[in-house]
Amino acid sequence: MICAIHQPNYLPFPGFFDKALNSDIFIIYDTTQFRKNNYQNRNRLCCANGWQWITVPVTQVFGRKINEVEIFNPAKALKNNWSTIQTIYGNAPYFKDYSDIFAKVYKKNYSYIADLNCDLIFVISSILGIKTKFIRSSSLPKISSMKTQALVDLCKKVNADVYLSGSSGEDYLDRKLFADSGIELSFQKYQHPVYKQFNNNEFQPYMSVIDLIFNCGGKGPDVISGKRN
Repeated sequence: MICAIHQPNYLPFPGFFDKALNSDIFIIYDTTQFRKNNYQNRNRLCCANGWQWITVPVTQVFGRKINEVEIFNPAKALKNNWSTIQTIYGNAPYFKDYSDIFAKVYKKNYSYIADLNCDLIFVISSILGIKTKFIRSSSLPKISSMKTQALVDLCKKVNADVYLSGSSGEDYLDRKLFADSGIELSFQKYQHPVYKQFNNNEFQPYMSVIDLIFNCGGKGPDVISGKRN
């Protein structure tokens, strides 16, 4: 069984979902520490001048786990974020096809950033036809380990025998810990697709996956998996 593990990023980029497509089970690591100025509460959207951040403001985060971090003034924050998405992508080719799905999420009541992020991940995975099983680490028996050992321990919790890491894991993972536990270590080989962005003539890579969805529509899954129509 192939297992991937990643923090619950906000509106993740396509590579996040490529990893899900290539795994049997995907653990959303919401019990690791929140990283300020990272992707847990922000991401990038393509615009006419290149790209811009979209951010969900959060309360004091020092020392907190991701699933403990609260959204600051959630009703206003979610309303503003959805308004930004509508302004940027309202004229995108496939915006109308999927806008109601996203609007329902942004109209819900959320207190914690992890809950919002997970719901968006689940909705996007459904749009992309991803059948992988998602599990939040907070729903698994608690672990006290850190770094590579934590990843090994999480794999054990779901009886995985292969761990699919992002390509950057080659630089920091302790391979011996996986080998000693009988878990094969595999690395994602992701090549970012290039597709037409309706609002920019110069392709902007590493945008949120919603950029792909609103520009490519039903072709999204094929673009993520490297297929071309």
